[in-house]
Amino acid sequence: MANANIRTTIFDNGDFSLHAQLAPVSSPEGGHAFTITSQRQESRNPHEEHVKFFACLDREGLQGLSDLIKNELAKLDGTPVVQP
Repeated sequence: MANANIRTTIFDNGDFSLHAQLAPVSSPEGGHAFTITSQRQESRNPHEEHVKFFACLDREGLQGLSDLIKNELAKLDGTPVVQP
């Protein structure tokens, strides 16, 4: 499903959580909106999410983000670093 939103939890300690989402956008062409939101269970509105970061990324931006994450994971694993 090429037009589906992709979402994952990147941190959750039971009270505070961070979520990342990619959603297709029309501009830039073939681009995606990259959003990081937070939620706090002990807040007045525990189901309300707050946007912490938002950017529309083209393929090059997504690739750069992917390379950054892969390089950091490689450092943790002790595997060779991927060159951007």
